[in-house]
Amino acid sequence: MRVLTSVALLLVAGCSQQSEQTQATGNEAEANTATEVAKPEVPALDGAWQLTKVDGRPVDGGAIAATFGDGKLSITAGCTRRAWTFTQKRNIVAFTADAGGSSNCQSPPNGEQEAAIHALDRAAMAIFTNEGREANLSGDGGNVTLVRR
Repeated sequence: MRVLTSVALLLVAGCSQQSEQTQATGNEAEANTATEVAKPEVPALDGAWQLTKVDGRPVDGGAIAATFGDGKLSITAGCTRRAWTFTQKRNIVAFTADAGGSSNCQSPPNGEQEAAIHALDRAAMAIFTNEGREANLSGDGGNVTLVRR
């Protein structure tokens, strides 16, 4: 009889340990789910930027400035100016050329400026680094790297 009682107590003890382990595992799963749901904040593009690279190649220092604000982007390079309207949803961006905000100098944009314009026209993603002080805008037209001014 003592053996039977001992076996019963061991079974009850084993079941209660398993229940505690299952509960702990359930709590860990809830904590992991809560962590996965919390998405990191993505910086906004709004503000003044300097275009530093086009397709990974450095641009002429200080040659192209970009300003984002109120859903608009304008870049200036000397007397050449281009404008877009844009949307940003986290890392997804979209640009639409605004002919009314664009102008040329006496000569058309140079190759570097044309490459930047083409990349911005087709940019679809913004990846931020350096705590949001640097942004890489890319799409099927190439990519540009911007640094906050």
